[in-house]
Amino acid sequence: MKVFITVGIFPPDIGGPASFVPKVAQLFTEKGHEVRVLCLSDEKHENNYSYEVIRIMRLTNKLIRWPLTIIKMIFHGYRADVWFINGLPMEAYIAHRVTSILSMKKIKTLRKVVGDWAWERGRNLNLTEDSFDDFQKNKHSLHLEIAKFSRGWTAKKVDKVIVPSEHLRGVVKNWGVDGEKIDVLYNGTKISNQGNKQRKEEVSIISVGRLAPWKNIDVIIESVEILNQEHKDKYSLTLVGDGPVRGNLEELIKRKGLGSQIKITGQVPSKDVPLYLNKADIYLQASGYEGLPHVILEAINHKLTIISTPIGGTNEILRDGECGWVLPLVQGKKPDSQEIVRIVKQILKNEDKDQLIKDAAFEMINIEFNEDKNLKKYLEYIK
Repeated sequence: MKVFITVGIFPPDIGGPASFVPKVAQLFTEKGHEVRVLCLSDEKHENNYSYEVIRIMRLTNKLIRWPLTIIKMIFHGYRADVWFINGLPMEAYIAHRVTSILSMKKIKTLRKVVGDWAWERGRNLNLTEDSFDDFQKNKHSLHLEIAKFSRGWTAKKVDKVIVPSEHLRGVVKNWGVDGEKIDVLYNGTKISNQGNKQRKEEVSIISVGRLAPWKNIDVIIESVEILNQEHKDKYSLTLVGDGPVRGNLEELIKRKGLGSQIKITGQVPSKDVPLYLNKADIYLQASGYEGLPHVILEAINHKLTIISTPIGGTNEILRDGECGWVLPLVQGKKPDSQEIVRIVKQILKNEDKDQLIKDAAFEMINIEFNEDKNLKKYLEYIK
């Protein structure tokens, strides 16, 4: 079987698709399938994978990049039996239509949806302040309404849509996609039997992911500032990732004089993320939206305490507080920094309860989010 995969981010980028695609591509290759991956990239890299990786420079002018991407998809996907679309959906839709006509054969299409790129675009361009769920039902500018139509249209045209949470199943169904075409398949993580972490006097907090507006990193920074006002330098924060608001966050850290307490690593290879998780005590996520964050599964596997907003599919991990500490959102958008402070203090005063929650979380991911089990299910979809 020849499998063609499209994705917007790929290592050394970090993020859900950049973590997932190399794993599923490697699995397909090991099972004897011929795999090609087409992705966007900030720079050229040597291909150290057992399958072909075609990189298109992300910073190329969009008037050039967009048609170039479509042409390369047609060229490299022409002989494929299955297109697995993990990103670049409109380009993939157009290229697949052309390829099907040229090859005069039916080419199966799978689409993995982990969020709403129309909403992300709106937030990145400051075209909307809506929460993720409000964005789905509210009316917006012509620019965003076209984007919303596009993401729904392309999702309706594939043979099967795979989502990582029940929440996203409902969202995609509301885009007009036939519910029978949507399957929920949870993300996974490699299960390891690491020992429980010993609590230190200093508390290390970590957050991993793209530094984007809806991640609410500014609120996390404010909470660390408040915590250290009572116990100077007891709490440190490591932000692993890069993104459009990095400059603003660095300015905020400098203005508050928190340079010795808060570190932004910038983009790091996915294989190095566990090195940072191993050094941390608490994983903190303040996002206004996530599909079903893979990094929380990794953090649970590394025996970290989890504090997270229960948005999107995240509560399918947190289980209403059974497997993590729930951080509520204010008006569905941002958590309150004082609430983060309260939860951190509660954790430190209730270490036995925290350990029970961590144990329950580890047992849960071993059953529901075991990567070895869940990845193999994708083999059924490409048949």
